[in-house]
Amino acid sequence: MSKLVCTLDDRVINEYPLTKERISIGRRQNNDIVIDNLAVSGLHAAIVTIGKDSFLEDANSTNGTFVNLKPVRKHVLVDGDVIEIGRHQFKYVRGNSQVSVSKSATQVKEQHGKEEHAGSTPLEKSPHTQPPSLKSLIQMSRPMKSEEESLSETTPSPIEAVSLPIGKLRILNGSNGGKTLTLNKTLTTLGKPGTQVIVITKRTNGYFLSQVEGHEHPSINGNPLHTLSYGLKNNDLLEISGIQMEFTFA
Repeated sequence: MSKLVCTLDDRVINEYPLTKERISIGRRQNNDIVIDNLAVSGLHAAIVTIGKDSFLEDANSTNGTFVNLKPVRKHVLVDGDVIEIGRHQFKYVRGNSQVSVSKSATQVKEQHGKEEHAGSTPLEKSPHTQPPSLKSLIQMSRPMKSEEESLSETTPSPIEAVSLPIGKLRILNGSNGGKTLTLNKTLTTLGKPGTQVIVITKRTNGYFLSQVEGHEHPSINGNPLHTLSYGLKNNDLLEISGIQMEFTFA
């Protein structure tokens, strides 16, 4: 199980297992993680966990949320990432990882150097007023290996496993109507940051859609999405930020 290790002034003060699909962080007492500090907003940020993947969302906080010393609005967490909220630091430890919890944010910066995480949306680059184009609508995160792929590197199998068909999204309206997007990444982010953002996760048993940002729900086959994770089916019709799409298997 993944967890957050909280430190203050380089001292470990608590650990928070990510046992819920959404963990809220802020100054108000109704948050899952309460930080009693005026530099922290009432609802400052949230961690959304879908399967084995966790996403950090800044909740339009006053002083911002930082990952490895960089301001972000939305970020796909990687084992060892250090989240800074006010003076508190939270190290993300994925699953059974043995990553040391003693590293400070400065040490993380030295370790990563100029490396950028493909799964994060920097604060200064988040669009606000432009309608979603094809380029801004689809942001691909870096691919991650599935359990089957990792196993095959060390344990040869005489029987080839049945591979999951590649999913595709065909855009039905707007200036990009008729174009097709291939879902060949582990995580695909769709929508308009600040308004409506969803994530399609490619797993070993199918493609799953979840909303990670926004109060307006996307629709599936004309009905608003009310589940935390929806398993996409062939020929499902989606509407996300006004863009209509059809999901199909290749």
